[in-house]
Amino acid sequence: MKTEFVFKLLISMVDFLIAGAAAAVLSAGIASLLIPLGRKLRLVDAPFTAARKVHKEPIVLIGGLAIVAAVVTSLAVAANIAPHLIPILSIEKWVALATAVFVIMVFGVLDDRFSLAPSVQIIGPIIASIIICLSGVVVTTVTNPLGGTISFSEIPLIAGAITFCWLMGMMYSTKLLDGLDGLSTGLSGIGALMIFALTQTDRFFEPRVGFVAVIFAGACFGFLVLNFNPARAFLGEGGSLFVGLMLAILAVLSGSKIATALIVMALPVIDVARVIISRKLRGHSIFVGDDQHLHHLLLANGLSHRSAVLFYYAVGLLFGILALFLQSKGKIVLLGILVVFGIALAHLLRNRNKKVV
Repeated sequence: MKTEFVFKLLISMVDFLIAGAAAAVLSAGIASLLIPLGRKLRLVDAPFTAARKVHKEPIVLIGGLAIVAAVVTSLAVAANIAPHLIPILSIEKWVALATAVFVIMVFGVLDDRFSLAPSVQIIGPIIASIIICLSGVVVTTVTNPLGGTISFSEIPLIAGAITFCWLMGMMYSTKLLDGLDGLSTGLSGIGALMIFALTQTDRFFEPRVGFVAVIFAGACFGFLVLNFNPARAFLGEGGSLFVGLMLAILAVLSGSKIATALIVMALPVIDVARVIISRKLRGHSIFVGDDQHLHHLLLANGLSHRSAVLFYYAVGLLFGILALFLQSKGKIVLLGILVVFGIALAHLLRNRNKKVV
């Protein structure tokens, strides 16, 4: 039985590699073609709009469109030539997922062009999350650290609420993380690879979800060619939300493996929570950006742009790999370690920066 599983896995890997590589080429190619269009439509991020911005020249905001186009094209082609690799979802759920992506991309493009108020920006993610929850793509079970699982399949309201918070949390984590070239794109790609690896194990075997995960990872890494420092293109508002949404959906579809995705993204998620609490304590709006995120503090303490991004990659990859070999109790301990590490590091860097100044 074990030999048969390994044999099937090796055969599938060829399909996965081809799909991931194709998505990467598509993403990089489409992004390159969209750069002139982005400039023409004035979908650019100008550095003078906020003091915390670290780039020096206007950069086009078309990455999200390129990644979406690469993922959709790759899935469409696969559905025609290898339908057995596509997740089995009802037409209604596929339509709901597509509609949710369309909503956040429309709101994202509008924000990139007209700089919408935070109270308007959030409408897109809220609508998208509600659409997905109403479609039935929800967290139905979670692992009980004391043993077994906790099921919410008979309590749709709780399942929907948990899923809504998960989707919103991941979208805003990748959105707020998008402060350095390649940071959000690369971490999202790493997160997708971890989900892919999880879906290929004997215990959580979900090859169809893994196929989508590797396509998404490929699209992220393809765009990273243009997004890594010095960036020629940014994700944009819609793009930064889309990568978080995709990661969150993949975690749900892979059997509610939220912990694995969360551990990869734990450092930025913890940082988002820390900054929000800090803003509230100072009486500031949680929607108004500042330079207190961990990546800003790393730069302020002398780390180079690339080094700060690679630091995040290393933490996400290391803890993501560890999560693959841990059970639920171990993952909770790992998350606890990351919480302490994230808060302590931010505190140390902030105090050190004050001394330097």
